[in-house]
Amino acid sequence: MKRRLHATRRMLARAHPRNLRRRVNHKRMIQSFAERSNMVYFGFVSQLSDDHRIVRGLTVSTKHHDSHYCIGTYQGYDVVFVERNDTLLTSGHEHTWHILEFDLMNKVDLPHVFIGSPVHGNGFHSLLKAKYSSMIPAQLGLIAPYPEVFTEYFSMYTNPSQAIAAEQLISPDAAQMIGAHFKGLVVEIVDTSLYVYSEKAHLTGGLLDTMMANGTWLAKYIDEKSQRL
Repeated sequence: MKRRLHATRRMLARAHPRNLRRRVNHKRMIQSFAERSNMVYFGFVSQLSDDHRIVRGLTVSTKHHDSHYCIGTYQGYDVVFVERNDTLLTSGHEHTWHILEFDLMNKVDLPHVFIGSPVHGNGFHSLLKAKYSSMIPAQLGLIAPYPEVFTEYFSMYTNPSQAIAAEQLISPDAAQMIGAHFKGLVVEIVDTSLYVYSEKAHLTGGLLDTMMANGTWLAKYIDEKSQRL
């Protein structure tokens, strides 16, 4: 009964004229981003019935809801964008992520790495603990010192057995750039994909452009670096 009541309230809130205008403006902003990023906008996609490339990574589940799906090629990289909503089993809270996935060009084995804030919250950290409890913050500095601009705002999570490989991949020079330009974002490197996540409540065109620019830079860095590992 309570669940139906909450669902009814959400539907009424979404139908309010002010919220409808926000949704229209939100859609137009993402469509504009897709156009200037050489992507095609598809809108809502169903993971059950639609023939499309599913954005996987940390946030994939059997019940997530994907909207504003965009796909294309940017500076040589196959890229997918999606706005993903899901209810976290760990807290029962509904959560929203904005995700860019980059298909890396150099198909080599890479360590599974997360780079995000050390401050625990409901989204990224809850999923990380639930799905990958063996991944812990790496003790950086085994090879070379890391800059404070990175260590103050970020932790690098990986399996202990992959800690050295993760540090070889994300060197102090790369960490310097990440610390300076990726605040408020979460990075995941897994298999042959790079994911850039934003959990910010307010999405802007500037934030989308930043995610694209930062993700492209990091994808190129990983491809170049992995050739030498």
